[in-house]
Amino acid sequence: MITRRFTTHSPYKMNVRPSAWSVLVGVLAILCAHILSVLQGWYTTYTWIDIPLHLAGGAWTALAFFYLQRRYVLLFSALPFLFSIIMVVGVVMLVGVGWEWFEFGFDYIFVPEHAEWRAQLGLVDTMGDLLADVIGGALVGLYFLLNRKQTRI
Repeated sequence: MITRRFTTHSPYKMNVRPSAWSVLVGVLAILCAHILSVLQGWYTTYTWIDIPLHLAGGAWTALAFFYLQRRYVLLFSALPFLFSIIMVVGVVMLVGVGWEWFEFGFDYIFVPEHAEWRAQLGLVDTMGDLLADVIGGALVGLYFLLNRKQTRI
């Protein structure tokens, strides 16, 4: 059987590349911070604590996007800047909405209706969480996109 490796010729080359280790360490750090916050009751004591976690989650999602894009889908490397940032923010929003659905489902299934602690605190909380996700993802997206250099083919 003959296999052919398809490559794309991109006018852009990334100066900085996310590694698998950075993606793994990032998600483990966010997960540990979340578990620690739940176990210590920091979500009720410090109501703002989910904001940096959502910023980190959005940043991690963008980091994972660039890692996967660089590793498996080279076509995205050739996209114009504006389209690239829209793609990154779109993926971050998709993951953020998925997380908010997870929180809603967790509360609906496992948390009694009048419990002291709930993951979903209402529409304002959800919109703030999604905004923090987008800001974190957009900052990482801008970092990676502004640090790619244009090369001549």
